[in-house]
Amino acid sequence: TPGPWNVSPPCELSPRYSVYHNGPLVYVERGEDARLIAAAPDLLAALQALVGKADLGEVDLDDDAKELLDNARAAIARIFNPPR
Repeated sequence: TPGPWNVSPPCELSPRYSVYHNGPLVYVERGEDARLIAAAPDLLAALQALVGKADLGEVDLDDDAKELLDNARAAIARIFNPPR
């Protein structure tokens, strides 16, 4: 589901945080979890942009940065290629 996703705090009707976009997506107990889930579309877009620029050679990478970039690629792959 494309973003933006938003967070509603707990209220009298629900003791949990709600992450929503055109209706509830998920309910969670902790505000930190709700905000992380709500940020997921933006985090994915940022990782994809970083990987894209690196793949085009638009950024200089040392060995540490290359390892971090591999981690970013693996995280993206887990989103689009979940284990079966």
